[in-house]
Amino acid sequence: MSTNPVDPAAVRRVLLIRPRFLGDICLTLPTLDAMRAACPGARVAYLVEREAAPLLARDPRVDELIVAERGSGAAQALALIGRLRRFAPDLAIDFFCNPRTALWTFGSGARVRVGYPNKGWRSALYTHHARPRTLSAIGFHLASLAALGWSAPEPGVPRLEIGDAPRAEARSALRALGIPDDAILLGLHPGARWMTRRWAPERFAELGRRFLDQFRRGVVIVSGGPGEDDVVGAVTAALPPARTRTVIGWPIARFVAYQARCAAFVCGDTGPLHTAVAAGARTLALMSRNRPSMFFPYEESALRRAYYARAECSPCHRDTCADLRCLERLTVDGAWAHLERLLEGAGVLAA
Repeated sequence: MSTNPVDPAAVRRVLLIRPRFLGDICLTLPTLDAMRAACPGARVAYLVEREAAPLLARDPRVDELIVAERGSGAAQALALIGRLRRFAPDLAIDFFCNPRTALWTFGSGARVRVGYPNKGWRSALYTHHARPRTLSAIGFHLASLAALGWSAPEPGVPRLEIGDAPRAEARSALRALGIPDDAILLGLHPGARWMTRRWAPERFAELGRRFLDQFRRGVVIVSGGPGEDDVVGAVTAALPPARTRTVIGWPIARFVAYQARCAAFVCGDTGPLHTAVAAGARTLALMSRNRPSMFFPYEESALRRAYYARAECSPCHRDTCADLRCLERLTVDGAWAHLERLLEGAGVLAA
């Protein structure tokens, strides 16, 4: 493993690797910005799996989007390595460091390869090791630049390039749901993969009722991914049908454009939380087992607020747990206090 600094002027092609999880990809975007600033003339490729590819498909910061298939066989793996070789990166950064991504990084032929230490044989495939000295997940990724001897900027806020076509598609889809263009939208996203990140549906519903009571032009949109019909239905069943809509399984680009349209978006610690932030939406994070300083590492502002109970057992790494005090202590009153501040910043309190 080398500690020699790398001259950014010598870098002509950069490969960034983070194959999956929408939120985690968003958290790498400040590093993409910093990489562009350090090597303004370089071509940048980003390797993602197909499910996440639409997130970056229109991003002008990415010159080549390289798409991998999850669970592919040997022939597809060799074809992917061939694609990486043709791109011919000088520098490859592996933000994921699992066995496949370590092999992709090495197989790319990049002279400089950045990954993390203490990963067994995988770490031996990198020429430089990132050693984060921060809780922030954004700062964690920026440490890859410090490993090259480059100055890493202060962690910024991720931003996604949405594009005109997805905005128009979202606008048309909302109209098809009977939502007026001048409606004040509150997005509620109750689903999450793990129970330790799911606030109770009845609390989401109560938050939505308070919003509708306050805003004459308010409409609540309850969203979910594929397979989350039950949790979405549990929230919408407790809200007035005339002013409630559901959005389930929308394409990623359209969904992100819809988030940007919301006066505020409320979500637990899951992928849509980060796409909302990166879309520029006013975002309320319901943080349970993970501390905000790590996975919602933003200063409180008119655009972003975190609600975190600081339970005695938090932070932890449990995906399932019989004691959900970290969620139960997130009350509707507390969430509403944060949400009111966000809506005030949106200038809609008098509507």
